[in-house]
Amino acid sequence: MFDIEAYKKYEQYFETEKTESFELLSGKGKLIVSAPHSVEQTRNGSKKFSEPQTGVIAKMLHDELGIPVIYKTKNCGDDANYDAVSPYKDALVEYIKENKIEFMLDLHQLSQKRDVMIDIGTGKYKNVKDPAIVEVAYRIFEKYDLGRIEIDTPFDASYPYTLSSYIARNCNISCLQLELNSKLVRTDSSSSKEEKVFSSLVELIDAIESTLSQNYEKE
Repeated sequence: MFDIEAYKKYEQYFETEKTESFELLSGKGKLIVSAPHSVEQTRNGSKKFSEPQTGVIAKMLHDELGIPVIYKTKNCGDDANYDAVSPYKDALVEYIKENKIEFMLDLHQLSQKRDVMIDIGTGKYKNVKDPAIVEVAYRIFEKYDLGRIEIDTPFDASYPYTLSSYIARNCNISCLQLELNSKLVRTDSSSSKEEKVFSSLVELIDAIESTLSQNYEKE
C-alpha cells in the first residue's frame, strides 16, 4: 500500500549524502531494482543532477514487496550508469550471481521539460530475453494513465556501460531501464502521480515474477 508520508520521509533521506557510496538491501524473489542516480553523480568531470525519487521508490518497493534493491547514497566522483569500472556494478553483479537473480529494473528520471512521461529502455531489445515483457510493461503503464509512453526514446540503454546493458551482458539476465518523468514523481510537482507510478511498478514486478516462476516450472 502506498504511503505518501513514507515517500516524503525517504525524499529527506536522499537529501543528505551518506558515508557509503551505495546501499544494497537483500530480499526475496528473482528481480532486483536499481537506482544508480539517486544522488548527484559525476560524469567526465562534470556533476549531474540527482534523481532522488528513484531511490525513494526503490526503498518503498523493498518495504512493500521485500525484493532486493540497490541505490546510490554518495557521490564519489563517479557515475555507476556510465563508468566502465564501478564498485556499484561489481556489487550488483556479485549479488545477482550469488542469489540467482533473473531480472533487473533500473530506475531513472527524465527532465520535467520532456514530453515523454515513461521511457522503457530495452537496448534496442538486446537487453531482454523475452520481448513480450516490454509489451507487458507498456500496457501496465498505459493502464495507469501516466501520459506518453515510449520505447527506447529518448534513451535506449544500449551504451555498453549503461547499467542495463552491462548487467544484461555480464549476468545473462533481462534488464529494463525505466525513465520516469520527474513531473510524475516529485512531490513538489503540480502534476505528480506518485501513487499511480508506484502501483504500476508493483504490478509490473508481480507480472515479471509470475512469468519467471512459470518459466522455472517448465524447465
